[in-house]
Amino acid sequence: MPKSEVRLAIPADSLLRLPPLASYSGKSGQASVSVSRDKDVITVYASCDSLQLLVEYYERTSSVWKERYEEMTGLYEEEIKQRSNPVKTFFYGFGAGILLSVLTTIIIILKRKKNGN
Repeated sequence: MPKSEVRLAIPADSLLRLPPLASYSGKSGQASVSVSRDKDVITVYASCDSLQLLVEYYERTSSVWKERYEEMTGLYEEEIKQRSNPVKTFFYGFGAGILLSVLTTIIIILKRKKNGN
């Protein structure tokens, strides 16, 4: 995840002259900072939206996995199309065997009749 940071450079006299309810603030990426003054108290509030960082990270990661999945799905479908059906192959072989057996029997019977046996 990329690093997000904010830097505020505020001169001390500007901070001391800051009106009530006013603040200096900055934002960069997911990081933000706010500096305010209430009488003699200077408050610095900083935050970083780490949830947004995680969302962006997982979006990038999921898009990579999605692309890989789609590539593998395409390869799988091509493999299925190229692969022969084993049941279909069995029945073609079985049918061819029966046909050859019948033809061989007919040829043998015709040869015996021709030879007079």
